Amino acid sequence: MKILVRDKSVKILKRTPKKSIEELREHSLVILNKPKGPYSRKATRFLHDLGIKKAGHAGTLDPITTGVLPVFLNRGNKISGILTISKKIYRANMHLHKEVPNTKIQKTVKKFTGKIEQMVPKKSAVKRQVRTREIYKSKIEKIKGRNVTLYVECEAGTYIRKLIHDIGEELGVGANMDQLERIKSGPFFLKHAHSIKVINEAIKSKDETKLRKVLLPLERAVEEMPKVWVDDGVLKPFSYGSPIYYNGILQLTDNIEFKDKVALFNTRNELIGIGISRGNSKELLTETEGTAIRNDINLTKIKWYQKNY
Repeated sequence: MKILVRDKSVKILKRTPKKSIEELREHSLVILNKPKGPYSRKATRFLHDLGIKKAGHAGTLDPITTGVLPVFLNRGNKISGILTISKKIYRANMHLHKEVPNTKIQKTVKKFTGKIEQMVPKKSAVKRQVRTREIYKSKIEKIKGRNVTLYVECEAGTYIRKLIHDIGEELGVGANMDQLERIKSGPFFLKHAHSIKVINEAIKSKDETKLRKVLLPLERAVEEMPKVWVDDGVLKPFSYGSPIYYNGILQLTDNIEFKDKVALFNTRNELIGIGISRGNSKELLTETEGTAIRNDINLTKIKWYQKNY
């Protein structure tokens, strides 16, 4: 992403100031390496036992699934939906019901790339209907007998279990998923995830180093989003629900399209909320009158913003 500057007269900090541990406890996120067994909600229940009032996970993982599960704490819950709609990467084990030549498996898996249609499973929390989802990349990592390890990069809301079922149907032998690991959600990979034990010990402790390792500032969650930096003069109106006007924009990234969700920052490079763009990057850079960004999620009522502005 390239930065486009609209107003050079206002200085913007290159790095977000370090937040206090108190601030991080109130609004941050942790990246859980979910174990096999519990549903997402049950896997995050231990956080409530540690005094965290609210803990909302981004994207549900069923009992068989392990791996990256971002969990937003307290006021951070307001932006948990941002990662729910972000790109995902999975590693899955597909068990074929009969032997199939390796070359046929390779050719069939390649067919399931690009736009695909999936029927929402009966047990899903969303309405059962046919949905279109995109598979950005799918490849075979290993074939051992009737077990095939798949690597899948996909749009949010893709059902990997259904994908494997459909590949099995295309092969004419049937297949089921017996193992699934999410290895990326939004900007977070497995290397960023921690076990329940590590997060538990860090939050219980008063060790700042351990706490900063697991409590991530909300700015980390929007690293892959289009971004807009605004003048501090718009913060008070924004906190009451007003939109961002063109003359309040200082700089922006070059990857914004009409109706995109954008991460909004102040001059201290702190996340102040999420907006919905009324134009693309070129329009946000050049237009002078009217509404540029609609107010969607507002973080400016959080105490440290009111203290500083």
